[in-house]
Amino acid sequence: MTAGVLAAGLRRSFLAALLPLALVWFGGLEYRGLFHPDEGRYAEIPREMLASGDWVTPRLNNLKYFEKPPLQYWATALALAAFGEDEWSARLWPAVTGFLGILLLAFAGNRTGPPGSGYVAGLVLASSVGYFVASQYLTLDMGLTFFLCAAMCAMLMALRGLAPLPGRRAWMLLAWTGMACAVLSKGLVGIVLPGAAVLAYVLLQRDWHLLRRLEWKWGGALFALIVLPWHLLAQWRNPEFFHFYIVHEHLERFLLPGHGRPGAWWYFILILLLAMIPWTIVLPGAIRRSLAARVPVPEFDVDRFLLLWVGVILLFFSASSSKLPAYIVPALPALALLVGRDAVRHGGPEAKWPGLFLAFCGAATLAIGLPALTRAKVIDDLVYAYFPWFAAGAGVFVAGGLTAWGLRHALGARSLLGLAFSAIAGVQFILSGLHQVDENYSTERFVEQMLGEHNTFAPDVPFYSVGFFDESLPYYLGRTLTLVSYRGELAPGIVAEPGKYVESLDEFERRWVDTKEAYAAMQPRQYAAFRSQGLPMRVLAIDSRRVIVSRDRPDPPLRTKKAGRLISHLHLPT
Repeated sequence: MTAGVLAAGLRRSFLAALLPLALVWFGGLEYRGLFHPDEGRYAEIPREMLASGDWVTPRLNNLKYFEKPPLQYWATALALAAFGEDEWSARLWPAVTGFLGILLLAFAGNRTGPPGSGYVAGLVLASSVGYFVASQYLTLDMGLTFFLCAAMCAMLMALRGLAPLPGRRAWMLLAWTGMACAVLSKGLVGIVLPGAAVLAYVLLQRDWHLLRRLEWKWGGALFALIVLPWHLLAQWRNPEFFHFYIVHEHLERFLLPGHGRPGAWWYFILILLLAMIPWTIVLPGAIRRSLAARVPVPEFDVDRFLLLWVGVILLFFSASSSKLPAYIVPALPALALLVGRDAVRHGGPEAKWPGLFLAFCGAATLAIGLPALTRAKVIDDLVYAYFPWFAAGAGVFVAGGLTAWGLRHALGARSLLGLAFSAIAGVQFILSGLHQVDENYSTERFVEQMLGEHNTFAPDVPFYSVGFFDESLPYYLGRTLTLVSYRGELAPGIVAEPGKYVESLDEFERRWVDTKEAYAAMQPRQYAAFRSQGLPMRVLAIDSRRVIVSRDRPDPPLRTKKAGRLISHLHLPT
């Protein structure tokens, strides 16, 4: 098969995949409650930003929250304003940036060669389990990944030197723009990671002339123009901003333990291998052949740069004292492009081993996951409702992997398409089924039990969160809460505005008794303790993790039968 015929076949397969891919990509955003803490937090901050009209100072539960910069908050607030406050509109930014990242990688891969490699890379990226999950879950990592991917792709276009000089300069300025937006998405890693990758490449290749092609003057000015205004305005309005945002969130989080996110040195290696399923099986060969390839020094070595990009991300986050699985997502586009380039360069894309590996992963999921779920006590009876979704997802892995493997010769490049959709569909089934158990991780059903779909609380009536804080609760209530005897991640905001906090349970009890109308959320044990003291409370909603009570409400919503069983089981007085 000639390179032109192969590229044309890959192009047809990729274009045919876009519409069904978009339907699957965006179709599951609504079908799960927002999980705490991350999804609740990153939906509530934009909701409060929209409600208050303050687009400079991010707030969580009406307390200053400077952990991250505001670009995603702004985008999500606009989505909430345009489409209403819902799960799918809250998750829209990660889904959109994730989908655009696929298109961007396909474009850049085809432009940097070999022909058709971008289409393979796009399908590989879209169907990598870690990338797809990150696009469906509301965190800041997919937005960061997209802008870092944009910076990486623009650097490839600029530094390869194939375009005329004005074109190369334009691509390099686009790279600076991507890095600036990455900084506004998740902080200084947006410039540190690309800068470290470029520096590592220059040192390894001894290509000192490359430094002159980075457009320092105009690129640096453009970067400052995008990044500095919000940072300066935030500092001007909030004197505590610099210490918390720079010192605490960047330096101390990276260097010091104590954030509750430890991990061994090999932590991100394992996460990376899991995130690249079903393409994990082809990574060793692609990396080995990329390392063995030799490019003359004056010419920019794309493969070497991609490997260093991945290596810098892996080493940087492995050295950090704070580790979370999603931190490694920005490495996935570079790996996908490496796989795409290797596949086309060495005889065309092959679904043989990834198909078998996907089938193996599906069988392992069934063999390990189902017995674990049947023994899960925290999920209780809801686990049985989740079984069909879990089994369907694993079954799609097995069936799709075996089909792609068996028809690889008959379908050619289309077997790659089938394999990609099998991976995406399997994960989507597993994710969608979480709706059956999300009351353990989200307050969506809990609030609907009390309010229904459209009722809200008056914002002027006191509403306390006693001894705990669920980040998804303010979003579903549509209002903020007053924290009682709990600080958690909101401690810096409480220090800045102590009047919005109740320090002790004794002070809460005094306020509760002295007011005529108020609400409070708490854990069942805390409710039982208050009622044993004779504190006047009426249960409005209850599940295994939370209780909402009122000080006085004439016509409380009826409790469900399940809520009544919970009260009886927990020996809580009504």
